[in-house]
Amino acid sequence: MIKVTFYYNDEFKIKGFELKGHANYGEFGYDIVCASATSNAVGVINSLEELQGVGFEVQDAMEGFISAVVKDDDMEKSQLLLNHLKRTLEEISREYPKNIKIYEK
Repeated sequence: MIKVTFYYNDEFKIKGFELKGHANYGEFGYDIVCASATSNAVGVINSLEELQGVGFEVQDAMEGFISAVVKDDDMEKSQLLLNHLKRTLEEISREYPKNIKIYEK
């Protein structure tokens, strides 16, 4: 199961997220749940960095793990894309509840 955690600041704005694990929906390389979650997370990180000029306190990716935490100075300009990611992953989770779970901290 992919465990997604969204982290919030004191003003309840999303400051970052973490994806851990594998969906185990399909065979490696053909897992549509994993591919959807991963491609959306990486796409948002790339868009935040390249299109919005957002800097990260933490940005890490390896097999079965993706993490990104936005710098405090870039919090405002990151909210649209971070909320987009949250809603996208929530939809995937509704469709595949045994394969992806979302947490908030």
